[in-house]
Amino acid sequence: MTMISEAAMLSELAVEFPGYEFSTQRTWEGVSLIAVRQGGSDRSGLYAVITPDPDEMRRTLLEGTGLERDRDQNPGSQNPGR
Repeated sequence: MTMISEAAMLSELAVEFPGYEFSTQRTWEGVSLIAVRQGGSDRSGLYAVITPDPDEMRRTLLEGTGLERDRDQNPGSQNPGR
C-alpha cells in the first residue's frame, strides 16, 4: 500500500463501490486488496478481484459494473476532486 493507510483505502473503496466487500491479504508480492461481490452486477455469481494496485482495482470494478461507460460519457461527474 502507498501513502494512505489500508483502513482508509478500504473505506474509500467501500464508498465508491458499495456492493462489494473489501479486505486485504498478505501475498507473495506484499499486501493485496481483495474485492468480493455475490451477484448484483453485470455478471451473475461470485465476482472477486485481487490486486496490489488500487488503480487497477478501481478500473476492474468499473468495468464489471458498467460505471466506466458512465464516467467516460460524463467526465468529472464521479469523484470530481480527483
